[in-house]
Amino acid sequence: ACLSHATRLTTLPTHLQGISAFIVPTDSPGFSLGAKEDKLGIRGSSTANLILDNVRVPRSQLLGKPGEGFKIAMTTLDGGRIGIAAQAIGIAQAALDVATKYATERKAFGAPISSLYAIQHKLSMMACSIEAARLLNWRAAVMKDAGEDFTKEAAMAKLMGSEAATMCAHQCIQVLGGMGYVSDMPAERFYRDARITEIYEGTSEVQHLVIAGKLLKEAAKVDIPMPAAPKKKH
Repeated sequence: ACLSHATRLTTLPTHLQGISAFIVPTDSPGFSLGAKEDKLGIRGSSTANLILDNVRVPRSQLLGKPGEGFKIAMTTLDGGRIGIAAQAIGIAQAALDVATKYATERKAFGAPISSLYAIQHKLSMMACSIEAARLLNWRAAVMKDAGEDFTKEAAMAKLMGSEAATMCAHQCIQVLGGMGYVSDMPAERFYRDARITEIYEGTSEVQHLVIAGKLLKEAAKVDIPMPAAPKKKH
């Protein structure tokens, strides 16, 4: 097994200095894993620190070209955001499915709670946010497959998908009421699992920076005519 690691090569010419990426075999002397973290959610995925104590890596393990480590990392993040968006949308869809099923089966005052406007409104909001996020993610994936620049679209998909997951998980618990808070029902797991999607592969705040940065760069390339300021009347 191998892992990638980024470091600086300062022995290169100035124009090549910067972060470079390496493939580090996990059986390298000095490499070890830290303790497994006890996390709020996604407990099916192990998380631990990667410890590199004086690990020596030969130049033959260089990933890409010298100085391209940052570029490789950012490109990896762009693709990863599509995956995280898909994960988030899956959580959101599962939350909607559970909420819908419960609403049609749970009766109050002689009728299913799905007949109540408040419940219908929640289900509608959940469905709309999921479909919007799904379409954004499909667009980003299509652009990636076509070899186009998809950085902005991936950030949009990840942002909207993760926020949809958090909102839908929250509303699922609201629909289920007290049953949504117990571990016998999956709603509480959706709530815990959704939270990380707004954090890894770049927080929601970072996604806003990426999106705005791309928008501003695109705007700088286009000459947008602005209306003349009205003349002052004297």
